[in-house]
Amino acid sequence: MNARILAVAAAALASTAALHPAAAAAQTDTTTAGKPAEPAANAPAPALPRQRRSLNTITYEEVRTSQAIDAFALVEKLRPSWLRAPRGMIAQSADTDVAVFFDGIRMGTRDALHSIPITSVRSARFYTATEARQKFGGQTFNGAIEVLSN
Repeated sequence: MNARILAVAAAALASTAALHPAAAAAQTDTTTAGKPAEPAANAPAPALPRQRRSLNTITYEEVRTSQAIDAFALVEKLRPSWLRAPRGMIAQSADTDVAVFFDGIRMGTRDALHSIPITSVRSARFYTATEARQKFGGQTFNGAIEVLSN
């Protein structure tokens, strides 16, 4: 009976080696054990990971490199989707424009972004309707843009 178990185990090991030859070679190759891997001579240098751009935030670096004159031009250039009117049915009593806050103070709607000079902008963030109601409350049915100053 022990010979039968050994035969089954050997067959299973052989089938695993046939399916995964690299794994079998790694188990039996002892010539490189303990030695650090050497990079190939013609291998390209690893590329730095590309920084991911946030869809809901405009960072300080983006503000400084944007060459915009005011907050409206900044948003229009970098995140134009923030300025689009929402799709679907809107209640008649609801304000149909995005709310704008400057350092936590409500400035009005998207037109208020024209009154914020780019030299005063550190960053900007878009809040969805649910996030805006949680943070600012009130009449923010279509979301909000919060501009933070220097």
